[in-house]
Amino acid sequence: MSGINLILLFVAFFGFLPLAIILFKRKRVKKILSIGLPARAIVYDVRTIPRSASESVCYKFTPQNSMQQYSGTLTIKLGSYKTGDVLDIYYLPSNPRRNTMNGAWGSPFILGFGILIAVFVLFAVYKMYEMVKTGSM
Repeated sequence: MSGINLILLFVAFFGFLPLAIILFKRKRVKKILSIGLPARAIVYDVRTIPRSASESVCYKFTPQNSMQQYSGTLTIKLGSYKTGDVLDIYYLPSNPRRNTMNGAWGSPFILGFGILIAVFVLFAVYKMYEMVKTGSM
C-alpha cells in the first residue's frame, strides 16, 4: 500500500468521526434513559449563544440518597427555559455526572447530518483514489 493510499484511508476514517461521535452519544443517552434514575433539576443560569438561535441552560440536581449536588448543561432553542424552571433528568446511579434528559441527541437531523458528512467524505476519497489510480493526480 503506497503512501497516498494510507493518506486517503486516514481521510476516510476521519470523515466518519462525526458520525461515530453522534452514534456514541445517542447510545449513551439511550443507556442513561433506560437504566438511569430520575431526578428533578433546577435551572440556575441561562445564557444566549452569540449569533445563534439557541441558548445554554445550566442546571443542578441532587441524586437520591446523596447530599452532593451535580450540574449539567444543555443547548436548546431560545426561550425554552428560564432561571428557576424545573427539568426532569436521568442520571447513572454509579456516576451522576453522566446525566441527560429526554430528547437529547434524538433529532433525526443530527443523525442525517452525520451520515451526510460521512457519505460526502467517502465519495470524495473514492474520487481521489480513482484519480491516483489513473495517474491524473
